Amino acid sequence: MTMRRSLLALAGGAWLALRAHARQHIRLRVRNASSEPFAHVWQGHPQSGTDIDLGPLDPGETSRWLTLPAVLPHYRKTRVQLARRQVTGTLQGQALLPGSYTFVCTLNAHDGGLHVVAISDS
Repeated sequence: MTMRRSLLALAGGAWLALRAHARQHIRLRVRNASSEPFAHVWQGHPQSGTDIDLGPLDPGETSRWLTLPAVLPHYRKTRVQLARRQVTGTLQGQALLPGSYTFVCTLNAHDGGLHVVAISDS
């Protein structure tokens, strides 16, 4: 009986640790909502080692999910390589709460800049 109780306590502790870990991270994916193909998409914070290359995204495509720390510098900027130039979009507003988000990326018709909006998937 003592062994069973010990295993249950260990499993309960592991579950709490996993929940605490999930509360400190966000899951995100990037959607190309523009009419131009993105040759490469990068998300993350290069100085902290969380700069992830999500590869190419054609118009209408959505990237795979990735998990980043729920700290604004890790997900604030999205960088996109277009056919002839590279653009960076900055997520406007405050830090996101831990959860799952789709970052919808469009190109501004006036200046060609990258516009990024976070849509909650949680």
